[in-house]
Amino acid sequence: MAVGISIPVEEYLRTVYRPDCDYVDGEVVERNLGEQSHGRLQGSIVRWLWDRESKHRFRTLPEVRLQVRKDRFRIPDIMLIPLEASREKIIVTAPLLCIEVLSPEDTKPRILKRIGEYFDMGVPTCWMVDPETGEAWIVAPGELTKVTDGILRAGEIELPLADVLE
Repeated sequence: MAVGISIPVEEYLRTVYRPDCDYVDGEVVERNLGEQSHGRLQGSIVRWLWDRESKHRFRTLPEVRLQVRKDRFRIPDIMLIPLEASREKIIVTAPLLCIEVLSPEDTKPRILKRIGEYFDMGVPTCWMVDPETGEAWIVAPGELTKVTDGILRAGEIELPLADVLE
């Protein structure tokens, strides 16, 4: 993962990056990009969640900027926000759930650091899924639970891994 140049937050917010980058303490930071298995799993999870938005009253947002604190913006692979939430250009209100699909270069400690930033802003639950192994974890503040029954859970949402893994 390359660490980019130092720029003011205002410049980051008005610049379009392809693919989008995180902004950490004044630096633009490239995200690890997934390979085909990452993209397919991310798309499958998004499609599964979109089909349940009305029932569970949330909106599914793939790869949208999330301001975790004044000088830090992250881009979760997927996040869920309440259906009633205001239409913020950049999400500043804590999502209901953030989901990280692991890329080959990702390490659990690095992803758990990102997830810790989500918790610091009030996100109650995160999911971490490895498309290569099919393993998944439910992460809550101070807890990392490997999914052993094949179902990711967050409140009333129960996503069977078999529905999204190829």
